[in-house]
Amino acid sequence: MARHLMIAGHGRAGTTLFYNMLRETLKGFEIPPRETSALSTIGQRGDWVSKRPLDIFQIANIARANVRNKRIDLIVPLRDPRDILVSRHSAVPDDYFISADAMYFIGGPDAPAPVMPGLLQIHEAIAIVLKSGIFPQGVFLLKYEDLADDPDRIQEKLRDALDLKFEGRFSDFGAAEIPEDLKGPLNGIRPVEKARAKWRDEEHRARIYDQFSRFPVLFDLLEQLGYEKNRDWFAPFMEWQAASGRRSKRLGLV
Repeated sequence: MARHLMIAGHGRAGTTLFYNMLRETLKGFEIPPRETSALSTIGQRGDWVSKRPLDIFQIANIARANVRNKRIDLIVPLRDPRDILVSRHSAVPDDYFISADAMYFIGGPDAPAPVMPGLLQIHEAIAIVLKSGIFPQGVFLLKYEDLADDPDRIQEKLRDALDLKFEGRFSDFGAAEIPEDLKGPLNGIRPVEKARAKWRDEEHRARIYDQFSRFPVLFDLLEQLGYEKNRDWFAPFMEWQAASGRRSKRLGLV
């Protein structure tokens, strides 16, 4: 049976890193040198890999377009939502790339523009797919933190769970040439680094406070994904905001 591996879910969750790891090591699949939608490849002969995070909104259409009755396996990238919210993209250097309610579109004459679905809409789409029954064999949930901290263990889990064949190791990422179209989202080529909670950096305090204050459902999402057990982590941000307000009053700014 012909096969199709589809990478769809959260953007800025290591999707391009993971896709390049597959390009360097996965055997037996056609893997395009650029981000490609599943709809454009599902009808082609042979085994293919597609990577387009927003394909998560097209799962039903992709299933209907599977005229060759390929086995479709879905890999859903996940990441601490706080790190997604502070992530940057080289195409939008002066702003955060994804917010709770919008994401930048970087193709077309009016781009970049924040007109695409945001983190919350994407996560809702993931939840719908998981409950849809379209993938009775299950969906592979891939946390960026696990991939960055132990890429070879994730490679082994993928091999066993999806019956894949590899040549080479994920941890050797970067040894092969990376296509030009896949370099930009990486924000630079470098060896795989251990995951770091960038959202804790001082420069992102205002961003985290703003997003979680305006979209409190994000607290529930953190707990659902296992990144927090309660809201205690947010107390320092509330204290920081209160202190900032007091400083502004003293300076006559408010």
